[in-house]
Amino acid sequence: MANWVPFVFLSLFSIFVLSFMVVKNRYLSAQIILFWLFISGLAYVFEYIIFVLFNSYTYHPHILSNNYNDSVLGSISSQAFSVPVAITYIVLYRLTISRILIIISVFFLIETWFIHTDLYEHHWWESYYTSFFLIISVLLAKSWWRFLGDRSNHYIQFITLFFALSTITLSFAWVLSSLLNLYIIPLNHFSNPVRDLIAGNAIYIWFTTYFYSLLIYFRNGDWKFALWSVLFLFTVEFFMVQDGVLIMESPLLLFTLPLFHFSMIFAGSYCYSQYFNTKFEFHKKGLSYK
Repeated sequence: MANWVPFVFLSLFSIFVLSFMVVKNRYLSAQIILFWLFISGLAYVFEYIIFVLFNSYTYHPHILSNNYNDSVLGSISSQAFSVPVAITYIVLYRLTISRILIIISVFFLIETWFIHTDLYEHHWWESYYTSFFLIISVLLAKSWWRFLGDRSNHYIQFITLFFALSTITLSFAWVLSSLLNLYIIPLNHFSNPVRDLIAGNAIYIWFTTYFYSLLIYFRNGDWKFALWSVLFLFTVEFFMVQDGVLIMESPLLLFTLPLFHFSMIFAGSYCYSQYFNTKFEFHKKGLSYK
């Protein structure tokens, strides 16, 4: 069996489960999608620390020619689909402790099988670390799901928006930077050039995502303000190019990032309009929204 088959199967199965939850709970569909993206965003932070910075393990789906990008793709299969969808399912259906332990045990068995079939390789990580962090993640996710129902808590809403949007921005930025090489922001720390540019690019994309989130949360629908915001980021990127922090093969590619910013702001605004009602809450509390 080809290495890519289990990764693709688990990703497709996760997408099927997510679609099932959305269809069966249409009145909660926006919150389910948002929560899944939020959990994925947190998983990306976790993966950035242990996988990118500290080289915890390597995936071997054998889909991409570059070994590190291939490993990142395997990571996305796990951290954007399998784990976040499972946690969303557990929280949505309020599974009992015994059923939660069964799901965590299944993940442990899958990880063990992946190791023995060379689909996955530990460097210093251990399988029981995965089980431990899954338990912690489920406990935190259950609490956050309850907090998410309180629309008056603007901190919860903003943090949720930021991490949900970061799942989208980091995924697309990885394609543009690491796969297509339209731009690179090297960290100049790791010997592996792909690992180094992924590490540097993620930091900058988290910065821009925070900027998008502020814009969407406080000025959603104000496209004139969005234009000025993108112009500001373009100016920052222009000086980054001048200082050699941002590297592009052609000066014309500098316009790639403004288009990316507009696309991500549009995606975040759509998410905002589907779920959040911050504007209503601001007026309700007698606060200024614009």
